[in-house]
Amino acid sequence: MEKLTIQQIADLAGVNKATVSRVINGNSSISEKTRLKIEKIMKQHNYVPNSIARGLAFNKTFTVGFCFDYTDKQAYANPFFYKVLQGIEEIVYEQDHLFLMMSDHQQKKNNKSTFERVVGEHRVDGLIIPNTLLNEQNYNLLLKHKMPYVVSGENLLQNEGGVPWVDIDNIQAGRILTEHLIDIGCRHIVIYAGKGAVERDKFIVDRLEGYTQAMNRKGMKVKVIDNPDVLRTLNQEVDANLKGDLQHPDALICCTHEQLFQVLDWDHGNPVLSEMALATFDNFPISRYMKYPIHFVEIDLEMMGKQAAQMLFRLMNKEEGVNPSISIQTRIGNT
Repeated sequence: MEKLTIQQIADLAGVNKATVSRVINGNSSISEKTRLKIEKIMKQHNYVPNSIARGLAFNKTFTVGFCFDYTDKQAYANPFFYKVLQGIEEIVYEQDHLFLMMSDHQQKKNNKSTFERVVGEHRVDGLIIPNTLLNEQNYNLLLKHKMPYVVSGENLLQNEGGVPWVDIDNIQAGRILTEHLIDIGCRHIVIYAGKGAVERDKFIVDRLEGYTQAMNRKGMKVKVIDNPDVLRTLNQEVDANLKGDLQHPDALICCTHEQLFQVLDWDHGNPVLSEMALATFDNFPISRYMKYPIHFVEIDLEMMGKQAAQMLFRLMNKEEGVNPSISIQTRIGNT
């Protein structure tokens, strides 16, 4: 049987061609009665929309892209990265779009980056990128080509307002984790931030700020360490000044899981860890098998991905009143 055209479906349904196209593209302005009638005819005749023709007709690709910075090896080796992707994909496929994931490489043949080609050639209808990729050059490219985009992570461009972004509220996360430790009786709480990490990662700066806020509210001394090895000196007579400053800490907050594992790695008979409550951000699956209980903040990274994708579709659809930024709240998890 020869495949029906959209016009033939419209004739059978007694509607115009534009109405059939709106049904195919999920337009909510069509009445339920008309939609069901058209869908029944399509089903009876095994009609499957041609995605290429559909794209040409509407000047769209019906594809959403995620471009990541391949040079940021640490971020994308992190298993939590895939939770964000899972949330993005769920929304993209719900919207009957394809999902294109790519890394930003410089291409030798035409001396253009992947990002430049995807945006400049309109290979996608919208783009989600990490904040590490939103530099001035890429920002101007997005504006030039009027490409809808959302940033995963807080906007780091100091001179550019109105950048749409979604991120975890890391200040709130640092604050409630510290307050939790205070609530269970801890009074000398140390946070391991790492000087290099603070200079590089905004989320660590925010977690440190949340910790500082909670400590200051209780009139407790803020104690930040750049290297966990300083805790070894608590059982040694090597640095009286340092020992006096960090005497008897009863809790240690690690800003990342990498830092937590670094601390746990030097547990070879050192009683310091058994005397402190250990805490970090987000629940790592193997935490339940660790020797020491780990206090943590639950971070819904899948929701972060969903919110980023939902915001992108609202921008792609040119909806009004789209909130330019979303901070996702966290909560204390069960140890």
